[in-house]
Amino acid sequence: MKSYADWPIETIYFGGGTPSLLSNVQLQKIIEVLYQHYHIKKHVEFTIEANPDDLTEDKISFYANVGINRMSIGTQSFSDKILTYLNRSHSAAQTTKAVELCHQYGITNLSLDLIYGIPGQSANDWQQELAQIIALTPTHISCYALTIEPNTVFGNWSRKGKLVKVKDEVVESNYLRMVDFFKQNGYEHYEVSNFAKPGFISKHNSAYWQQTSYLGLGPGAHSFNGLSRHFNVTSNPKYIKKIKEHENTFATEELTKNELVTEYILTRVRTYWGLDFSEMSKLFNFKLTEHQLSFIYNLVANNLASFDNNKLFLNSRGFFISDTIVIELIPQV
Repeated sequence: MKSYADWPIETIYFGGGTPSLLSNVQLQKIIEVLYQHYHIKKHVEFTIEANPDDLTEDKISFYANVGINRMSIGTQSFSDKILTYLNRSHSAAQTTKAVELCHQYGITNLSLDLIYGIPGQSANDWQQELAQIIALTPTHISCYALTIEPNTVFGNWSRKGKLVKVKDEVVESNYLRMVDFFKQNGYEHYEVSNFAKPGFISKHNSAYWQQTSYLGLGPGAHSFNGLSRHFNVTSNPKYIKKIKEHENTFATEELTKNELVTEYILTRVRTYWGLDFSEMSKLFNFKLTEHQLSFIYNLVANNLASFDNNKLFLNSRGFFISDTIVIELIPQV
């Protein structure tokens, strides 16, 4: 895969599962291999995802010593009752302790996350969650609505009528309240679900949203070089077996122009950088249809977006329904 990533590496992100379960020795070996085989820039943004209950003093000290300078901590809630409901193994107190330890060892660039739209969560409960996450002064916050996937505990509960889905208007109210609260506390709303203090947007995730090339290593990881995508096999045993037998661990997909246009729209419309139709014209010879242009003017008229200098910018209300908006903007084949 080295030939696929012949550019200087500006961000490293250990995620996708629970990398904080790796021992210090295991992580050290992986980091050493990365630095041996890739050109990693001096001031790389180096993030690791972690569960609060995995973050011991020994582990955080080690992370700081090996150059990890950003932590994404899976907070999800500051209510122990909700954490139990979500089947999480950590407590709210463990999140607070993990943040304190990170600061103690000099890792101050911290991303925390919350889940909203949880059955039984009142407006007051949600406001308390927002206040508590702000109190920990993270540089970055991600917030996601609870999704009910078919083959999960929640999916089974929903199918059996044991889970009452939260009404869309309640979820929207939670979202808009969150957006206003974070803005009032100095966070930039730079992507549908992401907020950051000035200068602390996630460089790594922003690369995805701006179609920058990236390399994914490990089972299930994806890579993108601007023209094609690699998909690694998802099975751990199969991945290891292919490596041992010197076989490719991935399949390659060459992207069509329509797929590249779709990806551009899907990612850019979700950000405060907006959707630049002049750039799309240069890159893809893309032209807005009369239907799309009419749709955009309707968005503006309904106070969901602004359209200026051939750029479309969704506001908070537009962000909330961005998935629906995208459908109307993607060219039909």
